[in-house]
Amino acid sequence: MLKYLPVLILLAFVACGNGGSVEDSPMDEYAAEAPYNAAQETGGAAVDEAPVAAVELMDLPPHNDYIITLEIDTETRTVQGISRINFTNRAGIPLEDIVLRVFFNAFTEEHYPRPYFSDQEWRLSRRDWERGFGYMDVHYASINNESLDFVLDGTVLTLLPSEPIAPGQTVQLLLQYNAYVPNLAHRTGGNAHSMWFGMFVPVLAVHGQDGWHTDAYYPAGEPFFLETANYQVTVVTPLRYIVAGTGLATEEVIEDTDTRITHFIAHMVRDFAFAISPYFIRETIYTDSGVSILLYYYSDNLRVEHILDVARRSMEFFEENVGNYPYGRVSIIEVDLIGDMAAFSQAVFVDTRHFAQGHLWWMAHGLGDQWFASVVGTNRVAEPWLDEGLTRFVQAGIFYDSVESLRGRMEREWESIYQRRDLYLNVGLGAYTNRTHYAYAQGRKAMLMVYSLYRQMGEEAFWALVNRYYHEFSFGIATVQDFIRIAEETHGESLQTFFQQWIYHGTVPDLPEAR
Repeated sequence: MLKYLPVLILLAFVACGNGGSVEDSPMDEYAAEAPYNAAQETGGAAVDEAPVAAVELMDLPPHNDYIITLEIDTETRTVQGISRINFTNRAGIPLEDIVLRVFFNAFTEEHYPRPYFSDQEWRLSRRDWERGFGYMDVHYASINNESLDFVLDGTVLTLLPSEPIAPGQTVQLLLQYNAYVPNLAHRTGGNAHSMWFGMFVPVLAVHGQDGWHTDAYYPAGEPFFLETANYQVTVVTPLRYIVAGTGLATEEVIEDTDTRITHFIAHMVRDFAFAISPYFIRETIYTDSGVSILLYYYSDNLRVEHILDVARRSMEFFEENVGNYPYGRVSIIEVDLIGDMAAFSQAVFVDTRHFAQGHLWWMAHGLGDQWFASVVGTNRVAEPWLDEGLTRFVQAGIFYDSVESLRGRMEREWESIYQRRDLYLNVGLGAYTNRTHYAYAQGRKAMLMVYSLYRQMGEEAFWALVNRYYHEFSFGIATVQDFIRIAEETHGESLQTFFQQWIYHGTVPDLPEAR
């Protein structure tokens, strides 16, 4: 398959044009689409019948554009990649370097910290799986078609232009890279059925007041801080492979070859994730608002109707209580993970064991992450409770749909952690050395804090807060202080004592009575 790479390089250049962006690509051609057919072999066949996402019509904040081609050799488990990135300097100062994150290099043999806790290592490579380390090598970089020096240090790729990038200046970056993906049960990995790629492609770091954010790929939580961007991604696989992922997909076949080319378009997303398998079965269900939920699975013992029903109820619950889902589609994909779920923009990877358990709490959580981690961005490394606590509390309403049952759930959570004195919320992911400590603090305590805020503010004011927070920071980045400000403005009085007790004290306050 690698013999087609020069053609795909040319396609990547043509897609960019001279300073063009993903946003320049017309969307009308994708509005009328054929029904899904896994065996479709005619060029340009659409594989996603959802309409163009509403996000295309919104007033969007500034963003960067990625045009990516990935050619996957499933026999050697290697990937050849080309990324062309339209980058605009919005830092307000000249930039002498440009920093990208190559998160997959956290899986190299020498990298530290490991992106998993020591008690999870045995689950990375399950029985009958080969063990091994993954890596991504960058072997060429250019800016505006001129080669440039770069330094790849673990997960941090630093590009060194010959002259600073002026504020407001837009440049075109080109990266060529290759990767090896072993059988791993992590955000990127594989098994006998499929390969999947989460936080895989190189992505621009966020530039803040203190410079580029280059936090480690910590084992706790979701250690990613990302801005929204547009993506055009071309994935090249053997013909028998089905490809599922972020965005709107179309596919074609190169004549007289065993090659399938799947094209994705995704606007205003935090990341791009996908999976490939010759065994995927696809089922689709729709929410009342018309969002298509696409389930890709390969196990033959799943309760598919139950999974789809919970997924639909979850999406509808978040839409009703938080705000409209702007993308039009979301894919739920069966994989193997050391945890239960990994969420990305418009895509949720769910561990096969979690599907088999049937409760599907974590699948619902991954769908909720579409609102509070994808649409509304936060610094999930420094302030992890902000999206985690909101998502957990809102999703609890899906499974505990009465005041009494919700209260009972929260009281049980409180009883499980109230004796601890080390549950501070004002710490980042680097503070956690085991899963339990992280889950109790940034998960359970954070959820109880949001529930307590709900009880203190009252139902109407609380949901007004959530709605305003969601709409005000859609496609942007919110901070804890932003959330507190909106909460106080909505509540009409100070909440400083409330947040001080919950965030900065290691103890767990008593649950308040309802207003």
